[in-house]
Amino acid sequence: MWIVHPIAGLLLAMYAGVVWQKGPDGNRRAIILAVLMLMLTVLGAGWVVHPAAGITLAACFAFAGGNILKKHSNHGLRVLATAAAFGVFGAGWVFIPLVVATAISLMNGSKSTKPKGKAVANSWPPPLAWPVTQPVPQAFSHMGAQPMPQPQNLTVLSQHPRLPSDSAKRAKALNLQCFEALAYIDERGPAGDKLRFEVEQIQHDFAVEAIGAYLALSPARADTSPLRDGRTGQDLLNEQLDLLSDGVHAVMERAEELGAEQILASHAFVSQKFAQQKTSELQL
Repeated sequence: MWIVHPIAGLLLAMYAGVVWQKGPDGNRRAIILAVLMLMLTVLGAGWVVHPAAGITLAACFAFAGGNILKKHSNHGLRVLATAAAFGVFGAGWVFIPLVVATAISLMNGSKSTKPKGKAVANSWPPPLAWPVTQPVPQAFSHMGAQPMPQPQNLTVLSQHPRLPSDSAKRAKALNLQCFEALAYIDERGPAGDKLRFEVEQIQHDFAVEAIGAYLALSPARADTSPLRDGRTGQDLLNEQLDLLSDGVHAVMERAEELGAEQILASHAFVSQKFAQQKTSELQL
């Protein structure tokens, strides 16, 4: 009966998909497909037991990571039984690796049955009977827990909600001006180290201190109460930011002069070196 061969191939493909499933539903499907393949073996498709046994053996080794002989491990018992059945119906080679898979399962199962109390007793750190609190030094016992102050920079301060809009624009423009100046100075190489220090000092020290001093003023009086010569805190802050911007502009002019000096020095060297070679060639 030739029809048993394509049917056996179809059942084998279905079996290869369900043999890995766990639970009652997976066990039921796998057993039904295994029984049908065994019936087709009797009817003439004897070849099907060999690939079916190989698939089942692979599942045995996969499930052997745990104790497949436990009562609740029905999928493990199922793959053992079906593999043995395929071996009886013609795939006798499966018994030796099946014994190996069973031995692996038994060894893993013996490890998992160790008393759990010992593991708890030897665990580190040991469980605490009550929460442990760190002692507070007496000198600071009257103070509440204060968060550590976060470092401020011009990028953060320029977006502070208390900063007036015109001051915020000046601070953001100064910050961008400093980044552009640093990028240009970096292209000058080691010769621009001093200029870089001056720009970084403006960006990270002077501007931050100026905005911080303004934010230290009372919000109700920072923009209204005169502090010096009729100027408010906002006026003084804007004046400082403008002066710092002029300082960055002056550093950029010196950096441009440095770039001009570099290209002039390079031109003089190249002209002198290769002009002498050209003169020597003409004389020859």
